[in-house]
Amino acid sequence: MSEGPTVPTPGPWRPVGPLTHSTRTVAKGLSRPVETLGEARDRSPQGATPAGRPPLSEGPAVRIPTINLQRTSLEGIQSNLRAMDSAIRQLTSGNRVEVPSDDPAASRSIIRTNSVLEENQQYSRNISRARSLNTLQESVLDQVDELLVRGRELAIGQAGSTATEQTRLAAASEVRGLMESMTDLANTRLGSRYIFAGLDSGTPPLPSDGPLPTGSTPIEIGPGRTVAPTESASRIFGDTGALAALEELAEALETNNPTAIQQASYDLRESQTELQVLVAETGNITNRLEAAGSRLEILEANLVEYRSDLRDVNFEEVVSELAARETAYQAALLATSRILSQNLTDFLR
Repeated sequence: MSEGPTVPTPGPWRPVGPLTHSTRTVAKGLSRPVETLGEARDRSPQGATPAGRPPLSEGPAVRIPTINLQRTSLEGIQSNLRAMDSAIRQLTSGNRVEVPSDDPAASRSIIRTNSVLEENQQYSRNISRARSLNTLQESVLDQVDELLVRGRELAIGQAGSTATEQTRLAAASEVRGLMESMTDLANTRLGSRYIFAGLDSGTPPLPSDGPLPTGSTPIEIGPGRTVAPTESASRIFGDTGALAALEELAEALETNNPTAIQQASYDLRESQTELQVLVAETGNITNRLEAAGSRLEILEANLVEYRSDLRDVNFEEVVSELAARETAYQAALLATSRILSQNLTDFLR
């Protein structure tokens, strides 16, 4: 038999040339063609990655300088320290606002409120002084009325036929004593001030060679409100006819004149009537002062409460804030200690 052509033994498969779409083969049962890496790159969208993310740009690595971390950590510690110090000061003083920078708006309101409170306190002092003067005048008027009552009793007793010249002279002496007592009442003082001396409170109104003092000094008890707590000597001892009636009675008794004694008795009664008008006016002033004082007390209580809401500390809130700041402070200390203790070895890890 003749020898035919030699058939080479099959070896491992190798591509004869570059694989292309037209020359690729199917191996090991695969039903889809195998793409080269270059073809896959060419077929992919420009710049896309397998996960659809943009490719990382090349450049130098970014690192936060250690000095910045240290500065930030120290600033955090200082901020917590300031907050803790503020909370401790608030708890110690009981005031939430101590300086304007703590709360500028509240600080302005507190300043205005304090100003109004100071004005009200001055008004309260004025009212207290006016009450003292008014009460003193009320007491004087009561004593003047008692003197007039006693003078009229003497006049009625000595106007009858049973009275003698001697009894009338004795009665006249008592009436002169009543007049001295009335002069002392006219010269009543509160401290160094003669309260019935009118505008010249440093000079006693009686005895006087001229007319009795007139006028009175008003006292401010509120914004635009004034009151005259006392009357002048002219109004109390002159216009009522109290001094004149006693003088008239004394002269009538000294001259042993029954008709004049009876007339003096009538005049004393008229003086009492006029005096009661002053007593009523004094009572009205007392009521005005009481009302003004009550208004100021209510206003002051409201202002103090308002200022307290603005200025005073809410202890529960401040204690909670202090506890939170202490916790943050300890955490900041721990973090800062770690940052400050780093060395070159820590960065090479």
